Amino acid sequence: MTDKDPCVACVKTEAETLSTPGYDGVHQKCPRCGDFKITGSALAVMNGGVGEKIRAKLSGWIRDQNRAGTTPEINSYTYKNIISRPIPSVADRAARLLIEAAHGQTELGARFNIGESRFLAATYSSNENDLFFLMRLLEQRGLIEHQAMGGIADISPDGYIELDNILRHPSGSLQGFIAMWFDSSLDNAYVDGFQKGVMDAGYNPIRIDRVEHINRIDDEIIAQINASRFVVADFTGHRGGVYFEAGYALGMDLPVFWTCRKDHLSELHFDIRQFNCIDWETPQELSERLSKRIEAVLGKGVQ
Repeated sequence: MTDKDPCVACVKTEAETLSTPGYDGVHQKCPRCGDFKITGSALAVMNGGVGEKIRAKLSGWIRDQNRAGTTPEINSYTYKNIISRPIPSVADRAARLLIEAAHGQTELGARFNIGESRFLAATYSSNENDLFFLMRLLEQRGLIEHQAMGGIADISPDGYIELDNILRHPSGSLQGFIAMWFDSSLDNAYVDGFQKGVMDAGYNPIRIDRVEHINRIDDEIIAQINASRFVVADFTGHRGGVYFEAGYALGMDLPVFWTCRKDHLSELHFDIRQFNCIDWETPQELSERLSKRIEAVLGKGVQ
């Protein structure tokens, strides 16, 4: 059962509010932001007043997560993390507009309408003026062609070539793929360790069992690793899939951050022992060390 209410993230768009019995928060599907959940504690923090730029960050982050295949939950921690990040660079926002324009196209040359609210979120734009500035930038570079006053446009042939380069070489990706054992004993380690550590470094964590998709699981794993800036490989439990995913990332020349809980370290395969592995005992220790190492190697995840 659903109702229509103002979106709690962007406030300017009417969203579907989904019934979630027992959930202390709100689950909405917004045409601008996308599909997301937000906890009661995060809503309480937002009650103090949220400006346009912060709402643009929230909308952009939600849509990024949706494009990666997840329905994100904003809690008080993730909210503070999201709003502390700077808005992406103008070049990156223009690239995001191009990617969003191609999303859902079934044929080359299909037109899109820049007036659709999803473009505001995809480009981290506070208002239509920001969006049309990015549109003009792409027009001047010959990557899109504006067709009509109503916002109808299409991607030019040069735009498709540029889009292929962007998607093939996602050097600006903020996604970090986490390969680990999906055992309930590691749930706290994921939330308070891996997830927090990756987010503290300024990146978005992706774990394949939390991604909604209809592909074969191995195809989806490869696709998500290809779309990532780096891989975190945790060998607690010594799962074969983690070894495979780390090896594939190395073959793709992606940075791999090696981790293992101390009580499993002695069983680490000899091929992995040559790498500098974070041996952790508590989620807090894991979070702090992982965040520092990611930042030391890649820098803070801002664009």
